[in-house]
Amino acid sequence: MNIITITAGSNCHLISDGERHLMIDAGAPGMGAKIERILAQHQIAMEQISYLVLTHGHSDHIGNAAVFQKKYGIPIVIHEKDLSLIDNPLSQEMQATHPIGRMIKWVGQDSMKRNPPQPFKPDLVITGPQTNRLGFGETIQPLPGHTRGSMVVSFPSGELFVGDILMNLTGPHPAYLWEDSAALQKSIHAVQQLPAKAIYYGHGRPTPVSN
Repeated sequence: MNIITITAGSNCHLISDGERHLMIDAGAPGMGAKIERILAQHQIAMEQISYLVLTHGHSDHIGNAAVFQKKYGIPIVIHEKDLSLIDNPLSQEMQATHPIGRMIKWVGQDSMKRNPPQPFKPDLVITGPQTNRLGFGETIQPLPGHTRGSMVVSFPSGELFVGDILMNLTGPHPAYLWEDSAALQKSIHAVQQLPAKAIYYGHGRPTPVSN
C-alpha cells in the first residue's frame, strides 16, 4: 500500500493498492487544482479514485468534495451526524480554550463565511462501524468529539487516519477545537487503543507508533 499526503488547507491522503485508490479528505475550498496536479505528477488519474472518505464535515476537509464528485464521479462517504455541516458549516458550535484553538476558530469561521464549500449529496452515509465496506480492507470507526460525526480509518497494515481527533502542529496533541469535550477525550482514548504502526493526521506530518 502506497500513501501520498497532500497539504491542501488540511491533509488530503491518497491510499493506493495497485491500480485502486482511496482518498481520505478533500482539502479546503479552492485547493482542488493543487490536489489534481500533484496526483497527476504521480500518474494517478482522478477517475481512478474509488471513494472519497471524509473524516468529518469541516470545510477544510470537505472543501473540494463536490468538485471531485461532479468532475470525476468519485463517491463520497461521510458520517450521518456531520451531514448538517455540508449545507451549514457553522451548524455545530465549536469550543476552544487554548489560544491556538481560539485563533483557529476565528480564522476558520471567517473563511467559512467568505469561501464556503460547494454542497453535495453523499453517496454513502456511515451510521456505525464498518469493515471492508469499500473493499480496501479498511475499518471505519465513528469517534465523535471533534465533531459529532468524526471518524477514523484504519488498515490491516497498520496505517491509522485520525482526521482532527489528534493533530500534529507542534507535536502530536488532541484537537484544539471540539464540539463535545467529554466525547473527544473518550475518542482519544479509543484511538490510543487501536493497533497502529503509523498515525496520519488531518494537520501535520504522520508519526510512527512505538509499541
